[in-house]
Amino acid sequence: MINYKIDEHTVAFASKVLARNGGEHVYNIELETDTDNGSLVAKGDFIALDLYAEAAVTSFAGKILDKSSQGGWYVEVVTPGDALLVYSEPLIAEEWTNRFKALKNFYNGAGERARCYALHEGDVFEISEIGFTGTPVKGASVSCADKKLVVA
Repeated sequence: MINYKIDEHTVAFASKVLARNGGEHVYNIELETDTDNGSLVAKGDFIALDLYAEAAVTSFAGKILDKSSQGGWYVEVVTPGDALLVYSEPLIAEEWTNRFKALKNFYNGAGERARCYALHEGDVFEISEIGFTGTPVKGASVSCADKKLVVA
């Protein structure tokens, strides 16, 4: 018998984010720790051309709009502050079984470079429940602490 333990990670999507459509910067951030898509980080010190260190978010405010048809939650940016949305396109080997290819298995490893989208007021992104501290509910306000959305 083989027992494969798969950790569950946040599933996210940049649903209606200006930077996803080329309207704003997309930064490459070198991550200090394992980081799920949908996490929020800030741009730190310059390392090399198109590469910055990770920094902690100092301000962000958002609002949970509704639950998506895929089971995640739509979050609208109210005040972006210095927050960047971590969203690297998941690259998962085709020959793995569907259980292993699930998006909830994907994360960005410490030391890797992640794509991070600049956020603007009115941007909307989707994030699974595991990406929140607290229980998400429609209409709730959110802030950011330790890369995660915190439900007020």
